[in-house]
Amino acid sequence: MSRFWVPLLAAVALGACSTDEGTDGGGGGVTPGTSPATPAALKVNVNEIIFNGTTLQVNINYLDSTPRLVDYERVPLLDTGGYIAFMIQEDALDRLFVALARQSDDGSLRASTVADGGQFNRYFGGGVYARTGDFQRPAIGTGPGAGQVSYAGSYAAVTNVDVVRGSPTDVAKPVLSGTDPVLIPAQSSRVSGDIFFNVNFLDDSINGAIYNRVLIDQSLPLADIVLVRAGIAADGTFLGGAEYNDGNNTGVGVYGGIFGGVGANSLAGLVNLDEFNKDWQNEREHGVFVLTQCGPNNTLPVCTQVAPFP
Repeated sequence: MSRFWVPLLAAVALGACSTDEGTDGGGGGVTPGTSPATPAALKVNVNEIIFNGTTLQVNINYLDSTPRLVDYERVPLLDTGGYIAFMIQEDALDRLFVALARQSDDGSLRASTVADGGQFNRYFGGGVYARTGDFQRPAIGTGPGAGQVSYAGSYAAVTNVDVVRGSPTDVAKPVLSGTDPVLIPAQSSRVSGDIFFNVNFLDDSINGAIYNRVLIDQSLPLADIVLVRAGIAADGTFLGGAEYNDGNNTGVGVYGGIFGGVGANSLAGLVNLDEFNKDWQNEREHGVFVLTQCGPNNTLPVCTQVAPFP
Protein backbone atom coordinates (compact mmCIF):
# COMPACT_ATOMS: atom_id res chain seq x y z
CA MET A 1 0.00 0.00 0.00
CA SER A 2 1.40 3.36 -0.94
CA ARG A 3 1.58 6.67 0.86
CA PHE A 4 -1.11 9.19 0.01
CA TRP A 5 -2.12 12.76 0.74
CA VAL A 6 -4.90 13.40 3.24
CA PRO A 7 -7.26 16.33 2.48
CA LEU A 8 -7.57 17.96 5.90
CA LEU A 9 -9.28 21.29 5.26
CA ALA A 10 -8.85 23.89 2.56
CA ALA A 11 -7.21 26.22 5.08
CA VAL A 12 -4.93 23.55 6.54
CA ALA A 13 -1.68 22.30 5.02
CA LEU A 14 -1.84 18.80 3.61
CA GLY A 15 -0.38 15.87 5.58
CA ALA A 16 0.38 12.33 4.54
CA CYS A 17 -0.46 8.95 6.07
CA SER A 18 1.43 5.70 5.92
CA THR A 19 -0.13 2.28 6.33
CA ASP A 20 0.53 -0.15 9.16
CA GLU A 21 2.49 -3.37 8.84
CA GLY A 22 0.53 -5.43 11.37
CA THR A 23 1.54 -7.65 14.26
CA ASP A 24 4.78 -9.60 14.36
CA GLY A 25 4.50 -11.76 17.48
CA GLY A 26 7.25 -10.90 19.93
CA GLY A 27 7.87 -10.90 23.65
CA GLY A 28 5.79 -10.55 26.79
CA GLY A 29 4.73 -6.95 26.24
CA VAL A 30 4.15 -5.90 29.87
CA THR A 31 6.03 -4.05 32.55
CA PRO A 32 7.49 -6.48 35.12
CA GLY A 33 5.03 -7.34 37.89
CA THR A 34 1.75 -9.18 38.30
CA SER A 35 -0.03 -7.54 35.39
CA PRO A 36 -1.90 -9.58 32.77
CA ALA A 37 -0.52 -9.34 29.25
CA THR A 38 -1.78 -6.69 26.85
CA PRO A 39 -3.79 -8.29 23.98
CA ALA A 40 -2.13 -8.51 20.56
CA ALA A 41 -4.95 -6.39 19.06
CA LEU A 42 -3.70 -3.46 21.16
CA LYS A 43 0.03 -4.19 21.26
CA VAL A 44 0.21 -4.45 17.44
CA ASN A 45 3.96 -3.88 16.74
CA VAL A 46 5.01 -3.31 20.37
CA ASN A 47 6.87 -6.08 22.19
CA GLU A 48 7.55 -4.29 25.47
CA ILE A 49 7.36 -0.86 27.10
CA ILE A 50 8.80 -0.13 30.53
CA PHE A 51 7.46 3.13 32.00
CA ASN A 52 8.04 4.14 35.62
CA GLY A 53 6.23 7.47 35.56
CA THR A 54 9.37 9.34 34.52
CA THR A 55 11.42 7.37 31.99
CA LEU A 56 10.36 5.22 29.05
CA GLN A 57 12.01 2.24 27.37
CA VAL A 58 10.48 0.68 24.24
CA ASN A 59 10.94 -2.53 22.27
CA ILE A 60 8.98 -2.19 19.03
CA ASN A 61 9.08 -3.89 15.67
CA TYR A 62 10.62 -2.23 13.70
CA LEU A 63 13.45 0.23 12.97
CA ASP A 64 13.46 2.59 15.95
CA SER A 65 16.99 2.00 17.29
CA THR A 66 19.32 -0.51 18.95
CA PRO A 67 19.40 -2.32 21.35
CA ARG A 68 15.92 -3.82 21.19
CA LEU A 69 14.83 -2.19 24.46
CA VAL A 70 15.85 1.42 23.94
CA ASP A 71 15.60 4.60 26.02
CA TYR A 72 13.32 7.25 24.55
CA GLU A 73 14.02 10.97 25.00
CA ARG A 74 11.64 13.16 26.98
CA VAL A 75 10.01 15.85 24.77
CA PRO A 76 7.73 18.17 26.83
CA LEU A 77 6.65 20.10 23.71
CA LEU A 78 4.51 17.12 22.73
CA ASP A 79 2.88 16.49 26.13
CA THR A 80 -0.84 15.92 25.51
CA GLY A 81 -3.62 16.35 28.06
CA GLY A 82 -1.63 15.08 31.03
CA TYR A 83 0.15 12.34 29.06
CA ILE A 84 3.90 12.88 28.92
CA ALA A 85 5.69 12.58 25.59
CA PHE A 86 8.87 10.85 24.50
CA MET A 87 10.58 10.40 21.14
CA ILE A 88 13.44 8.72 19.35
CA GLN A 89 15.04 9.49 15.99
CA GLU A 90 18.63 8.43 15.49
CA ASP A 91 19.26 10.65 12.49
CA ALA A 92 17.39 12.81 9.99
CA LEU A 93 16.61 9.88 7.68
CA ASP A 94 15.60 7.40 10.40
CA ARG A 95 12.02 6.89 11.54
CA LEU A 96 10.75 9.30 14.19
CA PHE A 97 8.75 7.56 16.92
CA VAL A 98 6.56 9.51 19.37
CA ALA A 99 5.26 7.93 22.60
CA LEU A 100 2.66 9.13 25.11
CA ALA A 101 2.50 7.64 28.61
CA ARG A 102 0.86 8.14 31.97
CA GLN A 103 0.74 6.58 35.43
CA SER A 104 -2.41 6.59 37.55
CA ASP A 105 -2.57 8.95 40.51
CA ASP A 106 -2.50 6.02 42.94
CA GLY A 107 0.47 4.44 41.14
CA SER A 108 -1.36 1.17 40.44
CA LEU A 109 -1.56 1.46 36.63
CA ARG A 110 0.55 2.58 33.69
CA ALA A 111 -0.26 2.77 29.99
CA SER A 112 1.77 3.90 26.99
CA THR A 113 1.26 4.21 23.26
CA VAL A 114 3.84 4.77 20.51
CA ALA A 115 3.99 5.18 16.72
CA ASP A 116 6.08 6.66 13.97
CA GLY A 117 4.47 8.85 11.33
CA GLY A 118 5.58 6.55 8.53
CA GLN A 119 8.39 6.06 6.04
CA PHE A 120 8.72 3.93 2.92
CA ASN A 121 4.95 3.26 2.76
CA ARG A 122 4.66 1.75 6.27
CA TYR A 123 4.31 2.88 9.84
CA PHE A 124 4.62 0.94 13.12
CA GLY A 125 2.75 1.48 16.36
CA GLY A 126 0.95 0.03 19.36
CA GLY A 127 0.98 0.14 23.13
CA VAL A 128 0.90 -1.68 26.46
CA TYR A 129 -0.79 -1.33 29.81
CA ALA A 130 0.44 -2.69 33.15
CA ARG A 131 -0.74 -3.03 36.75
CA THR A 132 0.94 -3.28 40.13
CA GLY A 133 -1.09 -5.43 42.49
CA ASP A 134 -4.24 -7.46 42.01
CA PHE A 135 -7.71 -6.64 40.70
CA GLN A 136 -9.99 -5.45 43.53
CA ARG A 137 -13.64 -4.84 42.76
CA PRO A 138 -15.33 -2.02 44.68
CA ALA A 139 -17.96 -2.91 47.27
CA ILE A 140 -21.15 -4.06 45.58
CA GLY A 141 -24.46 -3.27 47.24
CA THR A 142 -27.80 -1.80 46.15
CA GLY A 143 -28.67 1.65 44.89
CA PRO A 144 -26.71 4.38 43.08
CA GLY A 145 -22.97 3.95 43.02
CA ALA A 146 -23.02 0.58 44.80
CA GLY A 147 -21.27 -1.47 42.14
CA GLN A 148 -22.11 0.71 39.13
CA VAL A 149 -19.54 3.48 38.83
CA SER A 150 -18.02 5.86 36.28
CA TYR A 151 -14.54 6.90 35.18
CA ALA A 152 -13.59 10.11 33.37
CA GLY A 153 -10.56 12.04 32.21
CA SER A 154 -8.41 12.90 29.23
CA TYR A 155 -7.47 10.81 26.20
CA ALA A 156 -4.42 11.07 23.94
CA ALA A 157 -3.25 9.28 20.81
CA VAL A 158 -0.65 9.12 18.07
CA THR A 159 -1.55 8.61 14.41
CA ASN A 160 -0.01 7.95 11.01
CA VAL A 161 -1.02 11.41 9.79
CA ASP A 162 2.05 13.58 9.17
CA VAL A 163 3.00 16.65 11.17
CA VAL A 164 3.80 19.41 8.68
CA ARG A 165 7.54 20.11 8.50
CA GLY A 166 8.36 23.49 9.99
CA SER A 167 5.15 23.71 12.04
CA PRO A 168 5.33 24.66 15.76
CA THR A 169 5.19 21.01 16.89
CA ASP A 170 7.72 19.67 14.37
CA VAL A 171 10.50 17.93 16.34
CA ALA A 172 12.05 15.98 13.45
CA LYS A 173 15.75 16.32 12.76
CA PRO A 174 16.21 18.66 9.78
CA VAL A 175 17.05 17.21 6.37
CA LEU A 176 19.36 18.81 3.81
CA SER A 177 17.76 20.95 1.15
CA GLY A 178 17.11 18.90 -1.97
CA THR A 179 16.66 15.60 -0.12
CA ASP A 180 14.29 13.42 -2.13
CA PRO A 181 10.88 13.33 -0.37
CA VAL A 182 10.74 9.53 -0.63
CA LEU A 183 13.53 9.36 1.97
CA ILE A 184 12.06 11.76 4.53
CA PRO A 185 10.40 10.18 7.61
CA ALA A 186 7.14 11.59 8.94
CA GLN A 187 6.28 12.64 12.49
CA SER A 188 3.09 11.29 14.04
CA SER A 189 0.27 13.80 14.55
CA ARG A 190 -1.38 13.55 17.97
CA VAL A 191 -5.02 13.40 19.06
CA SER A 192 -6.43 14.89 22.27
CA GLY A 193 -9.87 14.36 23.73
CA ASP A 194 -12.00 13.40 26.71
CA ILE A 195 -13.10 9.89 27.64
CA PHE A 196 -15.87 8.57 29.88
CA PHE A 197 -16.86 5.06 30.99
CA ASN A 198 -19.80 3.57 32.85
CA VAL A 199 -18.93 0.28 34.57
CA ASN A 200 -21.05 -2.27 36.41
CA PHE A 201 -19.02 -4.67 38.54
CA LEU A 202 -22.03 -6.86 39.36
CA ASP A 203 -22.60 -7.90 35.76
CA ASP A 204 -18.97 -7.23 34.75
CA SER A 205 -19.72 -4.76 31.96
CA ILE A 206 -18.06 -1.61 30.63
CA ASN A 207 -18.94 0.92 27.90
CA GLY A 208 -18.21 4.55 27.11
CA ALA A 209 -17.12 7.13 24.56
CA ILE A 210 -14.26 9.38 23.46
CA TYR A 211 -15.40 12.92 22.65
CA ASN A 212 -14.07 16.47 22.12
CA ARG A 213 -11.55 14.83 19.81
CA VAL A 214 -9.04 17.03 17.97
CA LEU A 215 -6.10 16.22 15.68
CA ILE A 216 -4.11 18.80 17.59
CA ASP A 217 -1.10 19.27 15.30
CA GLN A 218 -3.56 20.43 12.61
CA SER A 219 -6.28 21.86 14.94
CA LEU A 220 -8.79 19.61 13.18
CA PRO A 221 -11.94 18.39 15.01
CA LEU A 222 -12.57 14.65 14.75
CA ALA A 223 -15.62 12.43 15.11
CA ASP A 224 -16.68 11.02 18.48
CA ILE A 225 -15.88 7.35 19.07
CA VAL A 226 -18.24 5.01 20.96
CA LEU A 227 -16.70 2.21 23.04
CA VAL A 228 -19.37 -0.47 22.95
CA ARG A 229 -20.25 -2.83 25.79
CA ALA A 230 -17.53 -5.31 26.71
CA GLY A 231 -17.22 -7.89 29.49
CA ILE A 232 -14.76 -7.62 32.38
CA ALA A 233 -12.67 -10.75 32.96
CA ALA A 234 -11.75 -12.22 36.33
CA ASP A 235 -8.32 -10.56 36.16
CA GLY A 236 -9.84 -7.09 35.69
CA THR A 237 -9.17 -6.79 31.96
CA PHE A 238 -11.56 -6.10 29.10
CA LEU A 239 -11.51 -5.92 25.30
CA GLY A 240 -14.28 -4.55 23.09
CA GLY A 241 -15.18 -2.83 19.84
CA ALA A 242 -15.04 0.84 18.88
CA GLU A 243 -17.59 2.49 16.57
CA TYR A 244 -18.52 5.84 15.08
CA ASN A 245 -21.44 7.57 16.78
CA ASP A 246 -23.23 7.59 13.42
CA GLY A 247 -26.39 5.61 14.09
CA ASN A 248 -25.12 2.75 11.93
CA ASN A 249 -22.85 0.96 14.43
CA THR A 250 -19.94 1.40 12.03
CA GLY A 251 -16.96 -0.42 13.54
CA VAL A 252 -13.63 1.39 13.47
CA GLY A 253 -11.40 -0.64 15.78
CA VAL A 254 -10.94 -2.00 19.28
CA TYR A 255 -10.33 -0.79 22.81
CA GLY A 256 -9.26 -2.55 25.98
CA GLY A 257 -7.74 -2.06 29.39
CA ILE A 258 -7.37 -2.99 33.02
CA PHE A 259 -8.60 -1.94 36.47
CA GLY A 260 -6.24 -1.27 39.37
CA GLY A 261 -5.94 0.21 42.82
CA VAL A 262 -8.03 -0.22 45.96
CA GLY A 263 -11.65 -0.80 45.00
CA ALA A 264 -10.77 -0.45 41.30
CA ASN A 265 -9.99 3.22 41.89
CA SER A 266 -8.10 3.45 38.58
CA LEU A 267 -8.67 2.41 34.98
CA ALA A 268 -6.11 2.35 32.15
CA GLY A 269 -6.11 1.11 28.60
CA LEU A 270 -5.52 1.50 24.90
CA VAL A 271 -7.44 2.17 21.70
CA ASN A 272 -6.52 0.88 18.23
CA LEU A 273 -8.52 2.54 15.43
CA ASP A 274 -8.17 1.51 11.79
CA GLU A 275 -10.30 4.51 10.77
CA PHE A 276 -11.20 7.84 12.37
CA ASN A 277 -12.32 10.05 9.47
CA LYS A 278 -14.84 8.85 6.89
CA ASP A 279 -13.37 11.16 4.22
CA TRP A 280 -9.87 9.67 4.45
CA GLN A 281 -8.25 6.34 3.65
CA ASN A 282 -5.75 4.22 5.60
CA GLU A 283 -5.61 6.55 8.62
CA ARG A 284 -4.73 4.84 11.90
CA GLU A 285 -4.81 5.87 15.57
CA HIS A 286 -3.20 4.37 18.68
CA GLY A 287 -4.70 5.89 21.83
CA VAL A 288 -4.12 5.71 25.57
CA PHE A 289 -6.20 6.48 28.66
CA VAL A 290 -5.44 6.46 32.40
CA LEU A 291 -8.41 7.47 34.55
CA THR A 292 -9.67 7.77 38.12
CA GLN A 293 -13.08 6.61 39.32
CA CYS A 294 -15.59 9.44 39.69
CA GLY A 295 -16.05 10.32 43.34
CA PRO A 296 -13.88 11.90 46.03
CA ASN A 297 -10.72 11.26 43.99
CA ASN A 298 -12.15 12.61 40.73
CA THR A 299 -14.35 15.70 40.83
CA LEU A 300 -14.30 16.65 37.14
CA PRO A 301 -17.54 18.44 36.11
CA VAL A 302 -18.78 15.38 34.25
CA CYS A 303 -18.36 13.34 37.44
CA THR A 304 -20.80 15.56 39.36
CA GLN A 305 -23.61 14.03 37.30
CA VAL A 306 -22.97 10.44 38.34
CA ALA A 307 -23.26 8.48 41.60
CA PRO A 308 -21.66 8.47 44.06
CA PHE A 309 -21.45 12.26 44.06
CA PRO A 310 -18.17 13.75 45.30
